[in-house]
Amino acid sequence: MKATGKKEKLLKAKIAVALQDEYRRVPTEDEINSVFHLTRVMYKAVLGLHYKRLEQKKSGQLALF
Repeated sequence: MKATGKKEKLLKAKIAVALQDEYRRVPTEDEINSVFHLTRVMYKAVLGLHYKRLEQKKSGQLALF
């Protein structure tokens, strides 16, 4: 199994444990997949904006107030 496959499987396991702790029941596979995809999108959105802002700051494009 590739390293990315292992990371995805580990993330899904962590999500399943967190959902079970929150809902007090075993989450369905659809719930786990839904949260998994949302987590990946949010991670890319937050980090993408963070790094873009840092790049702009370094090149002097960002107005600092």
